[in-house]
Amino acid sequence: MEDEKYFKFLSNVLVTQKFNLNGIVSEIMNCVDKGSLIWIMGNGGSASTAEHFETDLLFLRKDRNFPKVRAFSLTTNSSAISAIANDINFESVFSRQLERKAVDGDICIIISASGSSPNLISAARFAKEKGIKTIGLLGFDGGLLNDLVDYRIIVRTEIGKYGPVEDLHLSICHAIAAKICRELQLRFDNES
Repeated sequence: MEDEKYFKFLSNVLVTQKFNLNGIVSEIMNCVDKGSLIWIMGNGGSASTAEHFETDLLFLRKDRNFPKVRAFSLTTNSSAISAIANDINFESVFSRQLERKAVDGDICIIISASGSSPNLISAARFAKEKGIKTIGLLGFDGGLLNDLVDYRIIVRTEIGKYGPVEDLHLSICHAIAAKICRELQLRFDNES
């Protein structure tokens, strides 16, 4: 059955990966401590992962006094995306939003299976130019973004295996959100 092959492939990919989330969680926690913003972006399936990750980070709050995580997906404003794509070019849909919204101390999380989308490369270059830290959740061989981001997790598969990469990227986002929630809970408990 095809579904059994898919899950077996996904399982095999997972056991061959070594993900170190500590540096990424530390950078996100630094951002949270400063009250800075986390900008998340991706195309296609990675756009939905970006939006899902924003939701996970926003719902870490357990009560009104629990520390806030300020996260925004740059994929959600279709009016801005279509205006930038139409009036400037599609390559600028994320970098232009960053140009108008991001400031020093913010973080950009770039999600890309191929690591080679021109609009994400443009965003990573803009962030680097402005001194904004970048985190890449990448696939395949990391693509061009591999050398542009400050921190990276690469789900290594043969080129073209989008489904498993996207599935694992979402799982990685859940793991990061869970670690951040635990860290914030420890701090909250110690301050209460």
